[in-house]
Amino acid sequence: MLIFIVLIVIVLIMVALVVVKGGQLTATKQGNEVIFVARPDLFSAAERSFYGVLEQALGEEYRIFGKVRLGDLVEPARGLTKSQSTTARNRLNQKHVDFVLCRPDTLAVVAVIELDDATHGRKDRSERDDFVDKALTSAHLPVVHVPARKAYALPEVQDALAAVLKTADVVTKAPAPKADTEFALPTPPQNVKAVSSDSERIPSSAPEVATPPNCPACNVPMVKRQAKQGANAGKWFWACTGYPKCRKVLAV
Repeated sequence: MLIFIVLIVIVLIMVALVVVKGGQLTATKQGNEVIFVARPDLFSAAERSFYGVLEQALGEEYRIFGKVRLGDLVEPARGLTKSQSTTARNRLNQKHVDFVLCRPDTLAVVAVIELDDATHGRKDRSERDDFVDKALTSAHLPVVHVPARKAYALPEVQDALAAVLKTADVVTKAPAPKADTEFALPTPPQNVKAVSSDSERIPSSAPEVATPPNCPACNVPMVKRQAKQGANAGKWFWACTGYPKCRKVLAV
């Protein structure tokens, strides 16, 4: 009788294992049909805000690329063993940097910018930052770390970039915007109205402002734009760097 009971228990265990394994296989097959989903945004809100400030600080002197894989910027030096080279490549390919500045004519990499939020104080993030900095430095690529903030003072960003790029005369005085080439973000709505109590239209001139205002809707730095179409075509205004999620505009 005892042997019969033991056999029944063993059979039940085997059946349970088969059912569980079958369920796992079914889930795997179903999972192969839809593996990934699209992220809603390439940049976080903080990165998007800083990107707008970078545009103003650099003007047309450099091209800005975001979310670049570290392995596309540097590679293991010659002389390593196959094992060392493979390990190094794996470490490089698992990481990316926030922003890369390139020359507009050749797209040669000039410098790397890392935007550091509160998570960079953690041990794992600190070790990651140390590895990235050493990799870039060994390849003679300058890197600058900028603390993430709700708002940025344009002169401070320009000074930080000038120290890295060693071109203070260019960075601290961005060239005047050009109507046909300025800004690559989506064109604002055709009939843009300035948010101003004493004017219904955006002024035709764009006076120099040292520091861009913060968006009154989402409190991120705004960037100077030029209307391309509609009644306000050719006129300048401040636009939120959160566009198209935020469409707030201000008169310059």
